[in-house]
Amino acid sequence: MSPTKLTLTSDAVHLDAALACKVIPAFNHDYARYITEHCTDADPGRLITLCESTSDWTHWETHPLGDELVLVTKGRAEFIQDVGGTYHRVIVGPNEAVINRAGVPHTANVIEPFTALYITPGPGTTHTPRSEKPV
Repeated sequence: MSPTKLTLTSDAVHLDAALACKVIPAFNHDYARYITEHCTDADPGRLITLCESTSDWTHWETHPLGDELVLVTKGRAEFIQDVGGTYHRVIVGPNEAVINRAGVPHTANVIEPFTALYITPGPGTTHTPRSEKPV
């Protein structure tokens, strides 16, 4: 079998419990379709995708089913985690990463437009407008 070339800014990969990689062509950040088509209660898996952020995030995100790894490949961002009402901040640049722990709301400010590789437990993810909890 020949290798499959992916463009992770538009495609994605689902890593299942058997550690198999399932290609999601033309993903285009359609998280609802991804969860419906690839995730189950018995095997929620992990989504692997590459995203560019050019402005501060407008929401807080929380992943209740597991930790998320964010690896910045270019640019710089300030990631903010709300740990029990205390904001923890870390600046992450190229080849640096942050782990967003399960159940911990997090958001990001763009220092310079950044691209990051995300390995995310998708099911159950919630979004809260940043205006409800400004930082």
